[in-house]
Amino acid sequence: MSVTLHESAQDFLDETLSFRTIHSLTLNMIGSVATSVANGDRGYDKCFWWVIKNELGAVIGLAMRTAPHAMVISTMPKGAIAELVSQVVLVDDELPEIGGPNEEVDEFLAAYLKTQSAGSNRKAELSHQEWLYEVQGLKIPNVQGKARAATSDDFDLIHNWFLAFGEEAGLLMHNTVESIKDGLKRASLFLWIQQGEIVSMAGHAPVVEIPGTRVGRIGPVYTPLNFRRKGFAGALTAYVSQYLLDKGAQVILYTDATNPTSNGVYQRIGFRKIGESKRVKFLDA
Repeated sequence: MSVTLHESAQDFLDETLSFRTIHSLTLNMIGSVATSVANGDRGYDKCFWWVIKNELGAVIGLAMRTAPHAMVISTMPKGAIAELVSQVVLVDDELPEIGGPNEEVDEFLAAYLKTQSAGSNRKAELSHQEWLYEVQGLKIPNVQGKARAATSDDFDLIHNWFLAFGEEAGLLMHNTVESIKDGLKRASLFLWIQQGEIVSMAGHAPVVEIPGTRVGRIGPVYTPLNFRRKGFAGALTAYVSQYLLDKGAQVILYTDATNPTSNGVYQRIGFRKIGESKRVKFLDA
């Protein structure tokens, strides 16, 4: 078994294509982030691109960290996780958080603790539980208003809503201005308009192209408090979903597993749960 740390996002994408094709939905987030970095659309403090192979040279797992964000790991055999951890502690022992499938995250934490590194002695605390959904029969709700693509004139409003979304969701919003500019350039940010007023926002990550399919991931989705429970978020999410479906993409999104309201909204418009994951943050003692 081997663990390789790549410096190039493109090399990482090329080497993991077959593995990401097999796990096209659950690994879409890793693929879309790596694609954005490879294309020069996104920048981070530092990037770690990990590839784990078995004795025959086949990829059996992967991981990434785009600092200052969490490390994200894929599904992989237990022995592979231990091998990955043994290499991570040598170059990234200060990772702030680990995320991925529930079982793999638990195995990562157990292997990390066994290393007795400085970072492994920090307290580990659950920060997020997430469900992964896929559109399986989209239902367009009948909601007053209409959608339109966001433009540069909407930048200030979108920026405020991005920050509000991050604060409410407990997410680290890094390079927000860059993210919005990229979304506007790609025409991937949309707004719901009701009686001439902007009431909700939704976007999607870059569509990931893999052999046999394309995958589009919706997010963020945000509606200010005073406009909630009126169906705007569901209507706009359905609009963006149809937009991606029309481009031949499978459509997915992540939700907070502890938020019954948002999960109910997505389920009513045709999203079905296909996976569970979690994130655990490390706190100094």
